[in-house]
Amino acid sequence: MKKIKLKRWMTFNPAVVVVAVAVVVFVSLSAFFAREYFFKQVEQNIVQDTRNVSAELESKILYAKSSVKLLANSVSGKMDGTELKNPYATLMSKIDGTPFSKVEFTNGNGVNYSQDEDPYDASDNESFQRGMLGETGIWVNYNPKISSEAQVNVYTPLYYRDSIVGVVSGILGGNTDIAALMNYYKIYGESIVGLVCDKHMNIIASNIISDDYGKSFEMRAQDFFPPEIYEKFKKNAVLDEPTPFRISSPYGTSVACIFRAGGIDGFVVLMVPYHVLGGVTRALVIQAIIAIFVVLLFFLIYMRSLYQVNRRLRDEMEGKHLNVINALTESYGSAFVIDMNTGYGESYAIDSTLLRHMQDALDKNSHYDQLMPLYVNQMVIPEDRPQFDKVLSLERLGHEFLKHNRFEFIYRVFRGNEYHYIQAHFVKPSKDRNEIVIGFKMVDESMNAELEKRKELNDQRTALAKALERARKADKAKSNFMFNLSHDIRTPMNAVLGYEALAKKYLLRLNLSDAEISVLNHYFDGIQTAGSFLLDMINSVLNLARIESGYEKIEETPILTAELSGNLVSTFELAAQQKSIMLQVSRNIRPRYIYCDKVKIQKILLNIVGNAIKYTRAQGLVRISLRDLPHETPGMCYIEMVVEDTGVGISEDFLPNVFNDFEREQTPLTRGIGGTGLGLSIVKKLVDLMHGTINITSRVGEGTRVVVVTPHRIVNENVPMVKDSPLSSRDKFVGKRILLADDDPVTCEIVTDMIKSVGAEIVCVGSGNECYRKIDMSPAGSFDAVLMDLKMPRGNGFETTARIRKMDDDRKASILILGLSASAFDEEKQAALDIGMNGHIAKPINFAELIDTLSRSFV
Repeated sequence: MKKIKLKRWMTFNPAVVVVAVAVVVFVSLSAFFAREYFFKQVEQNIVQDTRNVSAELESKILYAKSSVKLLANSVSGKMDGTELKNPYATLMSKIDGTPFSKVEFTNGNGVNYSQDEDPYDASDNESFQRGMLGETGIWVNYNPKISSEAQVNVYTPLYYRDSIVGVVSGILGGNTDIAALMNYYKIYGESIVGLVCDKHMNIIASNIISDDYGKSFEMRAQDFFPPEIYEKFKKNAVLDEPTPFRISSPYGTSVACIFRAGGIDGFVVLMVPYHVLGGVTRALVIQAIIAIFVVLLFFLIYMRSLYQVNRRLRDEMEGKHLNVINALTESYGSAFVIDMNTGYGESYAIDSTLLRHMQDALDKNSHYDQLMPLYVNQMVIPEDRPQFDKVLSLERLGHEFLKHNRFEFIYRVFRGNEYHYIQAHFVKPSKDRNEIVIGFKMVDESMNAELEKRKELNDQRTALAKALERARKADKAKSNFMFNLSHDIRTPMNAVLGYEALAKKYLLRLNLSDAEISVLNHYFDGIQTAGSFLLDMINSVLNLARIESGYEKIEETPILTAELSGNLVSTFELAAQQKSIMLQVSRNIRPRYIYCDKVKIQKILLNIVGNAIKYTRAQGLVRISLRDLPHETPGMCYIEMVVEDTGVGISEDFLPNVFNDFEREQTPLTRGIGGTGLGLSIVKKLVDLMHGTINITSRVGEGTRVVVVTPHRIVNENVPMVKDSPLSSRDKFVGKRILLADDDPVTCEIVTDMIKSVGAEIVCVGSGNECYRKIDMSPAGSFDAVLMDLKMPRGNGFETTARIRKMDDDRKASILILGLSASAFDEEKQAALDIGMNGHIAKPINFAELIDTLSRSFV
């Protein structure tokens, strides 16, 4: 069969529409914003012009006032004889050099004299009346005798020997002198409409219509503007600064501005003519229309070209859509074309096995609704037949093609005593022709590879899941072991150290000699030293486990930098004195406060300084120095902590192993010195947790130098700092009753003696239920505090605390509860606080810590 190569249709590109729409939108927005920009420029210009006209008018009026006063003063000094009766001639001789177009004189009888008019009675004029009262001012005459413009009379009294004999008036013409100020202002070559109005908004001068003087601006505005526009003029007239606004009317859009007219108690009004702004708007609109027309023309040309090309291609491809069929016959073993209208079709390739099983049906050219069920029943295994439900008939197939233009699925057939994977592909290649193409091909190789890949992935997931589960179980087992280790070892340690403390306290009450007491104290010190060492070893192991498990977190709070080294001397002073070691501490830190995890910083220093004293021989030196270093980030600093000693030192070979867990260098110099080999390992992990660095240099027999650098944020001095309150007096315990709930008799005995030694009364119970009943049956206030062991039979500390907090009596429900536990993990401490306890004391119980915690809580 000859293969027909199908030419692609020239499809409509949505990007063309997007670009065309984008161009139209861009042109429209550009025209809009260009118009807005133009209007903004016009508004800025008219504001400046209004301000300039007002300033020039004010300057002109001030000059006119001073000129009329000078004119009157010069005439007043020459009045005598005939000039006294009629000084007008003298006034006329002085008019040169004044801003006035003419001057007038009104004598004391109200008779007005001017060069162009016969004398007339002007006694009713405001300028005469006020001038005779000694005032200098301005009066606008809207009804002059012979002038065709409003006259601005600048008047002042004329004195003769301290008496007012008349009024001198300088005349400024509304159009000739005032309106002329506005003729110089133009917008794009067009004059601005300018008006000067009095305080009643009557027109004094107009640079456009010369006979508008004396008319109400409101009445004239109604000829051109909607009524609300005049209200806008009135509103803007009282503003402190000229403010432009737009006027929309049937004539178009204009921009106007009104401002106080300096010197005449009126207003300056400037407006841009409609045709100026309208012309620019029309030009922008025409440009936008032309641009849009060009875009539309291009779009129409594109559409026509698309139509012509596709029409030619369709003419060429009529009946030649066999490209899909050709493609299918190349890659599919069987290919068919089915006419959806008739249900009959043609086969272009048929697999030999299919032909053997369905020869009769294919030869008879059966209907699709007969062929497809026959194929499914004879070839497809029962488990996969449901996949053909959507294609068993033409009706169902038509519904499926409403959703997709093509679809496929994979099924299995049983052939030659084995299963094979077949891919069925259904395609509707043309929207114009109601035909479908069906192809079948064997995909055993790809499916087997896919199944193998899936099996490998599934095996990997299973292995990973098992490994994860084992890791979780191991981590949980490790955590449980650590909790149990902490509890099981700390409980007897509580007895050892507690009894040692009690024995020392009662030693002085025995009638023993000093030598006997000294021997017993030596034994007690040994017990204390060994117990403390064992407790320190337990704490080191637990700390290491917490860090490695990811439980250790940095908890920064604002602290005083002086506290970083504050307790180092007191902590190690006795140990240093016992070995005659000189202990030096220096601090040079400029920031007073920093954000810091104080507990971890002190743990780092205690480990390093403890090692330095441990490995320094008698008469040696341990030097501790702290200073701040600049940080590359503003608001931060580095804290450098240096510990130097003159101890036995570390060999160069062992230095790379110094941070390994349980690693200790064994040399003759270190023989007899105890340790777990965890101190520096914990220090390194804590420093890494704080994003710091640690560096150790050492020489055998000379000493060791440890440098730790950690970054910190500097605290703003305005941040309120929480200061530790001083220890309360033990007198607070007198009269207090404390309830102790613990199932360990040894703990009860030790704590009882401790509490009684400070004057308080204590009651012991052995379970959580007894504790609850004791509080419930006793009157409120019978007990001031509860010391609650967390692990007890018959109601542990958590459950008992929760029950107490729910008591109906508020005083009982709010009683002070401190948790006692042989676990030192923060999780258990936090759980105690979350359940409602007020604090937590770890076993072995530190007597000073217990007394201090209780005294802080008693008010």
